[in-house]
Amino acid sequence: MIKFFRHHLLGLLFFIALIAVSIFMRFYNLNWDSGYLFHPDERNIANAVTKVSFFSQLNPQFFAYGGFSIYVYRFAADMLVFFTHDTSWVHNWGDIDIIGRFFSALFSSLTLIPLYFLTRKVFNRQTAIIATLFYAFSVSAIQIAHFATTDSLLTCEGVLLGLLGMYLYHAFSWKLLFVSAVVVGISVATKTSALLFVVFPVLGTFLPVFHKKNESLKMLAALVVFGFISLAVFTLFSPYTFLDYKDFIASMNYESGVATGSLPVVYTLQFNGSIPYVFQLMNFFWQIGLLAPFGVLGVFLTFYHVWKTRHLQYVVFLSFPLIYFFYVGSWHTKFLRYMLPFLPFYVIMASAWLIWLQKRVWLFSHLLIGFLLFATTLWAFAFFHIYQVPQTRIVASQWMYTHIPAGNKILTEAWDDGLPIGIDNNTPQQYNIEQLNMYDPDSTAKMQYLANELASANYIIFNSRRLYGTLIRLTKEYPLTSQYYKKLFAGTLGYTNIATFASYPAISGITVIDDSSEETFQVYDHPKVIIFENTAHLSQQQLFAILKK
Repeated sequence: MIKFFRHHLLGLLFFIALIAVSIFMRFYNLNWDSGYLFHPDERNIANAVTKVSFFSQLNPQFFAYGGFSIYVYRFAADMLVFFTHDTSWVHNWGDIDIIGRFFSALFSSLTLIPLYFLTRKVFNRQTAIIATLFYAFSVSAIQIAHFATTDSLLTCEGVLLGLLGMYLYHAFSWKLLFVSAVVVGISVATKTSALLFVVFPVLGTFLPVFHKKNESLKMLAALVVFGFISLAVFTLFSPYTFLDYKDFIASMNYESGVATGSLPVVYTLQFNGSIPYVFQLMNFFWQIGLLAPFGVLGVFLTFYHVWKTRHLQYVVFLSFPLIYFFYVGSWHTKFLRYMLPFLPFYVIMASAWLIWLQKRVWLFSHLLIGFLLFATTLWAFAFFHIYQVPQTRIVASQWMYTHIPAGNKILTEAWDDGLPIGIDNNTPQQYNIEQLNMYDPDSTAKMQYLANELASANYIIFNSRRLYGTLIRLTKEYPLTSQYYKKLFAGTLGYTNIATFASYPAISGITVIDDSSEETFQVYDHPKVIIFENTAHLSQQQLFAILKK
């Protein structure tokens, strides 16, 4: 198969066609939510963009991400206003979101270029070909390309710095060092966690000459210059890190506290009891499909190359992915997008192992490579299905306006997007909507509160599994709430499931139920919406008696 790609024009054209298809997948239906912004980070970023105005007001007043992407989105929005005379590009969150998703898809696509050359530089051309194909059809990369967050940009910057680090290792150049410093500055201005990318140019510069005293002193001076350039570029693109230092530090303390678990928040309860590293490795199956376990073998193979060849280029290559995985993987909060900067390197090492195997077990390895490429592509097409059908929250809202009369009392859940959303002339205000505070600690008073609400309501709406999917299994922290959900689904509380709206990855009649994935893999772009109707109309006393058991 690899020789086919390498020696035949038809193979080259086929390779280009596959890459083009994967890029199409990234850009297809960027407005999948029709401008409703179901992703909270997208809402925060869009809001920050509206607060920026060149050059009178540059403080985004939002520091969970750096200023670079916010400035890029705002500049693009200003250009669109200039050419279209439509000011909604700088004020409407939905329009700003489309801009952000365009750049996310763009940088996700551009990542394939440095990934190919990095793989070729460290391993060989054969590995580069299949690694590029595997990552091109990585479901996680395709999905996150549809979100106006910084993860795709951050990943592109990381892979590019990996390539620059390898070039620096093989032949030091002041120009390369300058470019690396600029990219590092932009990367940290994209997100502060990109500080870990510094390991690539630092090791690439210093490792080749660390044993040569005169050269090492020269390289040390070069790294000092590198540091100053990086800091200057970072300051240029994220100036309010310093100008609004107090708010920046407060934001960083909050974000780091949430990530490490030292600051408990309700929206990370899903990670209670999860095992660091094992959780991420298991979810790699959702992110990259059946290739997932082969990355572990590729890591061991790369270590073997270090031991056998003594080539420090493998140390440079391994430095970031290992540090990143063991650091970020230890966090309490394990959102799948946190692993995106790691995935290209993981895919590269998985591909390297497959090519290594090819040289030893020719027939079996060719079949295995072909099967994995087919399976990875098939999984990508199956996931792509969710962008070809209407978003479930929109479909569910349309159903509600048609089937639920105005004036009915509807219960939704706090900490999740409420339904219905406004569509055309229909608005949620035509219903009596109340949010249940399900994250409140369990108590008799909470069960009394639930009994009162359930008795007086006509419908209950779950617009995702965010709450029930977590609380139903936290029997120690939420014993009564866990039982509430079990009884509700069993019909014991007098409510009947009258409609379910789900959009799962599917292809050729085969549907993949991804309810066991980390929740953010599902709840933004294809959540399962469930509508319960109060059919038994149990009294408050009857409901309380059932709930307190």
